[in-house]
Amino acid sequence: MAERTAPLRSILHAAAQVLRCDSVHFARLSGDRQALVLDVAATARGAARLEEVESALGFPVRGLLVPLSWHDSAFVRALREQRFIATQDVRDITGGVLPAAQVEALRAIIEPRLFGVVPVMGRGGPLGVMLVERAGGGEFTSQERDLLLTYAERVGAELESEDLADEASRLERLGQAAAPPPPLLLSCRPGGEGLHSALDGQPVHTLLGLSDPALLWNVEVRRRLEAGEAVTLSATGTTAGEARPLRITLRQDPSGLLLCAVEDLTWSERLQREVLLARERLTKVMHSVADAILTLDADGIIRQANDASRTVLGVAPALLCGRPALELAATARARGQLQMMQERLRRTGFAERQLRLLRRLNGQPDGESTSFPAHVSALLLCDENLLPAGAVWRVSDQTERRRREAERRRLRSRLLQSERLSALGEMAARIAHEVRNPLVSIGAAAQVVAEELPADSPVAGEVRAISSEVRRLDAIISDFLRFARPRRERLAVTEVRRILLEVLDLIRPKAVGLDLRMLPGPGPEPLARIEPDGLRQVLWNVLLNACEASPPGGTIECTVRTRASAERVLLTVADRGPGIPAGQRRRVFDPFFSTKARGTGLGLSICKQIVEEHGGRIRLLDRPGGGTRVVIELRAAPPAAPESADERIPHPDYR
Repeated sequence: MAERTAPLRSILHAAAQVLRCDSVHFARLSGDRQALVLDVAATARGAARLEEVESALGFPVRGLLVPLSWHDSAFVRALREQRFIATQDVRDITGGVLPAAQVEALRAIIEPRLFGVVPVMGRGGPLGVMLVERAGGGEFTSQERDLLLTYAERVGAELESEDLADEASRLERLGQAAAPPPPLLLSCRPGGEGLHSALDGQPVHTLLGLSDPALLWNVEVRRRLEAGEAVTLSATGTTAGEARPLRITLRQDPSGLLLCAVEDLTWSERLQREVLLARERLTKVMHSVADAILTLDADGIIRQANDASRTVLGVAPALLCGRPALELAATARARGQLQMMQERLRRTGFAERQLRLLRRLNGQPDGESTSFPAHVSALLLCDENLLPAGAVWRVSDQTERRRREAERRRLRSRLLQSERLSALGEMAARIAHEVRNPLVSIGAAAQVVAEELPADSPVAGEVRAISSEVRRLDAIISDFLRFARPRRERLAVTEVRRILLEVLDLIRPKAVGLDLRMLPGPGPEPLARIEPDGLRQVLWNVLLNACEASPPGGTIECTVRTRASAERVLLTVADRGPGIPAGQRRRVFDPFFSTKARGTGLGLSICKQIVEEHGGRIRLLDRPGGGTRVVIELRAAPPAAPESADERIPHPDYR
């Protein structure tokens, strides 16, 4: 059993390592498809914690049965809905089945913890689910979700390979079954109402366990024997209370005796049932395989094809039969590769190649076509004299596999780049922190010098320039540290219109000649789940950009409204500036990207970071008639008493 699960365990172990999970479990769908059974697990870092969990539960996790009737369990929901489910609540995993005391004990051991349940699908339907878990809250990134789905696909492919190997092993064992028992030969003569043994005179029907002697000896049997025919009869004998099907052959001997050959058909009937069952199962497996399976004769002509050939090669199986397999080659080079593969097949009995084949677009063997990358593996077939009689080809479309490999390489590259950028950002943040101390000293010294210099000093301008640049550098360092070391803001119920009016009042001195308008919004006062100071900083940056982009005499319009259906608060700031070119719109939220000569490129990046930390999003859109419209979506909060003035955190002076 360990050897069977080793490949599956290695896949789960790789998933645990790459995704930095404490453990990954696989729950297999039971044979009656009524439950999930936790079958295989890979524990990367949570072995001790798993022992604590099993101790709290009172039973081992492996082998645990999750009936599909537990509809609230994430296991069952992921399987039935065939989708990825992420949760931080252990009750979603247990489905409310465990007693409250056990749930609380589990929480004390494992929470906070992030769980992910991924359905494992095969070509014939669901096969089970994967459960991944790791310490801490948060959520799975889009890259991690893609990797989890990729690992789930790999588990599904491994399970289907196991099924195919099991069926092949079953057929092999069937072929090695013991030989049937030899037939029983008797010499007998008619006597009385039936046949009797010529050796001891016992009735033959009694020896064979037959209930009626007329089954062996009657008028019709006697007539046919006298005519020189061999008579074959089917009967059911009983031995030790067990019924056995028999085939009895009678023949007249020249000496006057009858030769009776008795064959026990129990073995052959069992063998026939096993062959039919194996053939039926193998047919189901072959139908579930997404690869094209072709049977060729000794001349390389296709004689049989499975249903998947229509999808892979674009031609119905009936139209493929009777055509040379070499016609599948897309190029002269591919044709030569197929010929080399056939030569190797004759020498070794097995051959495989990566090459390009044709896929027909209109379903006709000679119709319009396109090419695709394929993996062809061939197995030699032999006749009873061990001479080559043909081959079986398996044609696998590699298009999706190559796309997934390219995507995995891209994701791996992005993960490595993210790790490098994270390390670089940490180092840069430390450097910035160290630079700030001497920078403050320089600014203080410049301030002292400016105060000591007479008003008509020729270097007074240079000293003021030093102070100005020090303030600018300090602002850049503050922005950088805010971006490089984000913190989870405390959530509060915030009056969005009140905060917007405060920031508008603060920014009016910088908006000389501009018309700042707060348009009335429908409904009650919108309340959002966001830390007030974070919202002030976002609005300050957005309004300042709008002021700098607006022409003299321009209008900036601000609106706040609640979208109750989506439980969102929409805050919009619209200007009549030149707008953002299409080539730059995708980069405006990138760190350090700026179109301003003296900009840091961190303002909008910090805005995006703050908004997303609070579960919202920010977008920059074109405004009809020219200009830019910034739309900020925040999570709406239920109506409640806002925080009192004594509880509010003093906001910084953005002036």
